[in-house]
Amino acid sequence: MGPPYTLAVVVICWILNHINAENLTDTSGIGIVVSLFGPGHLSLIARNPNNVNMTSMKSGKSVLPIQTYYFNTPRAKIVSMASDPRKNALFILDSDSHSIYRMENFNIWVNDTMSIVPIQKGVSKTSAQIAYDWYSEIVYWVDGYYNWVGMQPAFTTDNSLYKIIIHKGLNRPEGIAVDPINGYLFYSDMGKPQRIERSSLIGQERTSIITSGVDRVYDITVDQKERRLYWVDAGRHTLESSDYNGRNRRLLTRMNSVKFTSVVIFGEFVYVASFTSNTVTKLNKRTGNINLIVVVDDGTPVGAEIWDPTSDLPVSKECPDFGCSHICVHMPSGPKCVCKEGYTLATDNKACVDENLQKGLLLANATHICNMDIRHITALKEDMFCHAANLSGIKYMAVDIANQWLFYVDSELNVVMQYSMIFNISTTIYEATPNVTGLTYDWLDENLVWSTSNSLQKGAIHVFSLTKWAHTELYSDLENPSYVKVNPLNRELYWIEGRGNNYTIKTGSIDGSSEKVIVNSDSLKKPTGLFYQIEKNRLFWINWDSIHSCKTDGSDLTSHLNSISVLFFGVELLVYKDHALWTHGKSFMMTGSIFRKSAEVKIDTSHYGTLTGMAIYDPDLQRYERGPCEIMNGGCEQVCLPSASEVTCKCDFGFRLNKDLRNCSSDTLKDEFLIIADHTHGRLYQAALSDGGITALDFPAVTKPACVLYNRKTKLIYWVEIESRGSQIKQATLKGENTTVLMEAGDIYPDRIAMDYTTGHIYFTAVANDIYESYVGVLHPHRTVHKKLISQLGTPRAIAVHPSAGYMFWTDHNKNSPHIGRAFMDGSSQRVLLSKDVVWPNGLVIDFKENRLYWADGHTDKIESVDIHGLNRKEVLKVLNQQLVDIDLFGSYLYYTAWNTQKVSKVLLHSNGTGSLVDWMPDVPELGRLDSIEIDPGNSQPKSFACLVNNGDCSTFCLPTPNGHTCACEENVNLLADGKTCEVSGGSPCPERLPHGFWSSSCHRLPTENCTYYCKGNYLPNKAYPSVPCGREGEWSIPPEFLCQAKRCVIFHPIHHLLNDCQPTIGNECEYACNNGYQKNPDIQKIKCLSTQKWNYNSFEVCRQFDVHVDTIETTPSIVQCRNEDLPNVELNRDCSRLPDKICSFTCKEGFSKKDEDITDLVCLPNGKWNMNNIPLCTDTSGIKSFRLSQEKKKSNTPFTTIAAALAAVFGVVLIAALVVFFFYRRRKRSVVGRYESQQNDTNVYCEPQKGIVNLSADTGSSTENNHYAQMSDI
Repeated sequence: MGPPYTLAVVVICWILNHINAENLTDTSGIGIVVSLFGPGHLSLIARNPNNVNMTSMKSGKSVLPIQTYYFNTPRAKIVSMASDPRKNALFILDSDSHSIYRMENFNIWVNDTMSIVPIQKGVSKTSAQIAYDWYSEIVYWVDGYYNWVGMQPAFTTDNSLYKIIIHKGLNRPEGIAVDPINGYLFYSDMGKPQRIERSSLIGQERTSIITSGVDRVYDITVDQKERRLYWVDAGRHTLESSDYNGRNRRLLTRMNSVKFTSVVIFGEFVYVASFTSNTVTKLNKRTGNINLIVVVDDGTPVGAEIWDPTSDLPVSKECPDFGCSHICVHMPSGPKCVCKEGYTLATDNKACVDENLQKGLLLANATHICNMDIRHITALKEDMFCHAANLSGIKYMAVDIANQWLFYVDSELNVVMQYSMIFNISTTIYEATPNVTGLTYDWLDENLVWSTSNSLQKGAIHVFSLTKWAHTELYSDLENPSYVKVNPLNRELYWIEGRGNNYTIKTGSIDGSSEKVIVNSDSLKKPTGLFYQIEKNRLFWINWDSIHSCKTDGSDLTSHLNSISVLFFGVELLVYKDHALWTHGKSFMMTGSIFRKSAEVKIDTSHYGTLTGMAIYDPDLQRYERGPCEIMNGGCEQVCLPSASEVTCKCDFGFRLNKDLRNCSSDTLKDEFLIIADHTHGRLYQAALSDGGITALDFPAVTKPACVLYNRKTKLIYWVEIESRGSQIKQATLKGENTTVLMEAGDIYPDRIAMDYTTGHIYFTAVANDIYESYVGVLHPHRTVHKKLISQLGTPRAIAVHPSAGYMFWTDHNKNSPHIGRAFMDGSSQRVLLSKDVVWPNGLVIDFKENRLYWADGHTDKIESVDIHGLNRKEVLKVLNQQLVDIDLFGSYLYYTAWNTQKVSKVLLHSNGTGSLVDWMPDVPELGRLDSIEIDPGNSQPKSFACLVNNGDCSTFCLPTPNGHTCACEENVNLLADGKTCEVSGGSPCPERLPHGFWSSSCHRLPTENCTYYCKGNYLPNKAYPSVPCGREGEWSIPPEFLCQAKRCVIFHPIHHLLNDCQPTIGNECEYACNNGYQKNPDIQKIKCLSTQKWNYNSFEVCRQFDVHVDTIETTPSIVQCRNEDLPNVELNRDCSRLPDKICSFTCKEGFSKKDEDITDLVCLPNGKWNMNNIPLCTDTSGIKSFRLSQEKKKSNTPFTTIAAALAAVFGVVLIAALVVFFFYRRRKRSVVGRYESQQNDTNVYCEPQKGIVNLSADTGSSTENNHYAQMSDI
């Protein structure tokens, strides 16, 4: 969307033919390396990029010599790079070959001696990044599918010499950076909650430093001298910065539709690469000002790295002699030894001890059980190590890691076996029946569970306790059960049951109770390979030709790896981290990420024979305890951040943490506010008009808001919700309650909305996928029906209505004919109001007082105005590189949003039609793309008198025109001959009968109509249903009998309840019962509810306290009275004795008024307390009077004061105008290089580069993957 990102620099090839060769290179060897896709290669610019800028390129003083290195496979996907120029080494991560390489003898020029060495194989095919610790010479990487952070010595060829240092609490890590001097790792996690974390160099002391305003952080870099962090967020289209604690956050730039994928810092500049704009951009690291944009035409740029051989970065002198067996990391406190995977540190903290087995896959054929490195899932090719041989009939497998036991079924002897991996001994556990169909192990209680099925396909589930060495049958008479799995943490079992085309997935307790179906046959197609993934707490299974999953209660059914024809041969399935692994036929296995659509790796097992069992060996899984944030989100309402022993709850931006340190609240503003729609983060915010302070609206139903509207009368918010399959128009209260979908648009996308406050109708623009199928429509929010008014539009965007004039206006930024249109509000008299110099018209608002139309153009970055007839055009404001989106008016100010800014801007409108920016809201880094704003109270919209009374006598739509109004019906419904009434659609009118009431005169009882009603006599409307929709089949959504409710008398203490089901309605006489400690007055057997909604007797008259007789010393009895002091600001009537059981009426003292007009009487209780004790009855109104008096006093100021104020105002305006002119003149003098505006904008860097061929040697095996960078394509 928007103009192409095509600022360029200079045509180099012509310059190369006209300058000396010595100008082509920088003898320092400094340059920038860019990795590109399509085909995979590196472009190297042999010039110090800090010395090249837009001015020097334009004047021809500098050129950019480019070298190109192609890899031996065009499929290479170099997603990340790091460098060590001291050792002539460039490190690259190639997602296509699942490997990290070291390019040796590397320099910025063509070098025939360069070679490539793999240092880590088996990395997931994601967009994850690498980082280099130049002090300890260690490469770090994040893996977005294994969900871990790994480290490995950079100058080794031992692929096993690596360590996973962080693996808990991560879900889609992507960016990583290292500061060796200060001893910090920084990495981003795109799982929930999205955040940036910091840890030590060995993954300890983890803390979350950025937890709000984060979407998809692809890459991170550090400025270690200034201890600042820089990152690019592809979801927010931003380059941002903060200190190492996440504070002092700054937004350096935001470029809508430009997704940055790489960031590197060099001196005073930051360099970012973008695959969406094919550019590498240089920006000042302090201001974010763009200094240079290089447009790349020979591929898609993804990564960027500075090559600087002149740097004098030191290397640890202690580590080489420290004596670590495996890996030495130089921490700020000194060297520290780390052992590779599968080993632990010995007591000397230097030597490493073998743990016997590292993370791996256990595979079985009929006679052998072997171990395979877990990285075989991601294309590692190494030999398997077999633990057990010469066994028999191995089928199904489970593992006890703590005791190093393997369990399997011997299908030849029909027994369940136990094999010790320590002593290499097999033991019979239990003689099972033939046809075992599944085996699983509960490692918490040491129970072995298996399923069986006989020849009649009837079966059972068995359990064997290894602690008690006892067997029992848990479930019997099952329909062909298979693939039983256990959830030890929840003590639940899951299994597949059924045959033919009728299958279910069931669950039951491990004690044999609570059997139930969680996935029914409608969702299953020959399911096999059921697997429980403990970290995700989900069930996975092969569903004929795809992999499906659900939560353990059967909800959230999800499809993975869709439409893969090879899957229906699958028998067994494992899911490890975010990878699925399944058996395929007899000769190989397949793997693929559950986030992709196709398989990635084929593992050939033909030399091993037919696979009969699979299991995962990862000690962490059977030591697994759900993190504190995984259980009920740690008790946090919003963001839960885990630590070693507890959780920390935080709130999203705009909320505050309550005193309970768990829940979040926001202080909803009631007036003088502006509503902001944040499309990126799926939030609606309020900003105070006084100071721009922001608070979030607690709207759980908002996900991707595009436009927002506020009805000041009803206090309802309306917004457009962007969905993947079409948009919706929704409605809710200001507190986010009673959310209602008013319109489901299907393939049409409602974009912007405007309200006619006379009728309450909502006008909207709707964008279709097919050209000229878009339209302007009107929606009846009470009946949830709509009608098309103007069709065959290109790309309509903004809309505004002027009911009193009968006009509506819209913008259309179709590239062939962008314009602003006008029509009558019934859709007639359509015309182009303005098209000259209109490119991308976005925001639209009407100044009703001046009858002027304001609009914002996202391409020209101008705000302009014109009268409602298209005359007297004026430029209000011109900005640079902001991409204006929406505008609104209030008084003398105009407010606007722009996609390339993180705030709402405020403009003072001058009498000559121009405007100037006012300092109001600062940049707010946590905000995303701000699509829409709405002001309360805003400028008052004049009403249409033609539609003001009784909806203009129209049954559905009353549409104002300059000459009156037009009645109209919902889409595909005809207007009757009377020109007012619509045909009944979908059914008959709803019944007229309303017991004890009648429908409002505007209610025609037509299908989809929302009707209000009134009640008669002693009946009141039901507060829960102030209006009732008439259904499409002619039935009221709420039975009319529930609407008008009889007026009732309230039952007060000490009356407990009424007898014989007597209702406390007007006119009824009821018997009653009293509370404990009170007895019924024998003289009053019944009480009557009067027309005043009060009983004929006071409650203390009918229920009296028991008389208590005690022996007392005769004294003068004290009189019990209720105290005046207990009733602040209350005046009792003169007849009030304040004695027990007496009723007193009251008024409020001067300056106070009753808080509740329904409370007219007070009762003095026998204990000397009022029945309304400690309840505020009167509220202070003196503040309002004081305010009015102060206003009157101001009005009565002397004429001299008024004249002085006027002179001061004139002086202030003159001063502001002078400042505006001064800064505008200075800004005009600057040479601007940016995304959408530039004084130097028609040159690109093009050249026929010198080419070199570099071999990227990695045996990737067969791959059915077409999209080698799926994560990037998803953003």
